[in-house]
Amino acid sequence: MVNILVADQSYIITSGFSVLLEQLKGSSNVSIVSTGEACICAVEERVPDVILLGTTLLSENESEQMKGLINKETQVLYLFNMVLPVDVPVNQLSIVQSKSILLDKLQGVLQKVESKQVLDEETEGLSPREKSILKCVALGLTNKEIGEKEFISTHTVISHRKNITRKLGIKTVSGLTVYSIINNIIEMNDIN
Repeated sequence: MVNILVADQSYIITSGFSVLLEQLKGSSNVSIVSTGEACICAVEERVPDVILLGTTLLSENESEQMKGLINKETQVLYLFNMVLPVDVPVNQLSIVQSKSILLDKLQGVLQKVESKQVLDEETEGLSPREKSILKCVALGLTNKEIGEKEFISTHTVISHRKNITRKLGIKTVSGLTVYSIINNIIEMNDIN
């Protein structure tokens, strides 16, 4: 479930976005706040996945507080009370845009968040040791090298690899490497 916070002082804007969000595919939990203080409290308590934030809602001090509270995974969409150029970044929405444009932009953001949540759930099935071994496999180390690096026997490495393959449903080293890159277990620059 995607947790969404709509934060703007305008009742019409928050209500309108709430109605738009209800029309989108997927399940989401929408909260609405109308003051900067309430926005900061909501971010602290609920840790939203997506924040639709009116650009005039927060004071300078509240903006600084907000920067410290938002994690890098949170998608912040800024709501502008004016017409914006066509080529603005995806995280900038104009309240005067058409319903279809707003729905498309919101759907894109929600799909991104939901797919990230699915990937996180899949990787959560791996133990920290399995993740460490998966990283080594993706980097091209042999079972013997992994055993030496992790201070375990080659037989234990093979058991962990079998468990990783079973849990992820991926049988090839190249598949595990791609999975590791997609899930930020390794970086592209790490591969020789």
